[in-house]
Amino acid sequence: MNKKDIIAVLALALCTVLCIVCASALSRDKKTENDPAQEDFSFALTWGCYGISSYDSATGKLVKTTDATHPEDYVTEYRLTEAERRQIWKLLQKLDAGSYPEEYDPGNGMSKPPMSLVLTVRTAEGEKTIAARGIAASYESQDPKGQEFLNACRTIEELLYGTEAWKALPDYEHYYA
Repeated sequence: MNKKDIIAVLALALCTVLCIVCASALSRDKKTENDPAQEDFSFALTWGCYGISSYDSATGKLVKTTDATHPEDYVTEYRLTEAERRQIWKLLQKLDAGSYPEEYDPGNGMSKPPMSLVLTVRTAEGEKTIAARGIAASYESQDPKGQEFLNACRTIEELLYGTEAWKALPDYEHYYA
């Protein structure tokens, strides 16, 4: 074999390896998008001062507040879009809810009034609830795992705040400073 033949064989081998790596990455991304566990996935989040707002993706029930003269006026139904569902699925997969205890202190301190975050993740394998009650009304933590939990909850809240369903609900009767 001459030098040109060796270079050609090496170039062909390199192209083959690159094709295999790319195909593997695409397959992995496609598997994440079409993961069968994602089909059985739902979650519920309760948040806020005294835990008065909530959303359950299994039922679509969205509650802006329970602290009102007519709390029923602050309840609606909202179904996540497929893109929102996929975004939250990926967010909660990364969070790894199973690695958290049921009662959790994210290390963000205390405040008056306190805040509560209760996140339930449901998959075909089971259900996991992480409850952080009586914590500071803050999404800042010095603990990386605590920060990850706070970020996941905040991301879901912000997604829901941006929906037309949330915006169509009446303004709060009471505000907590």
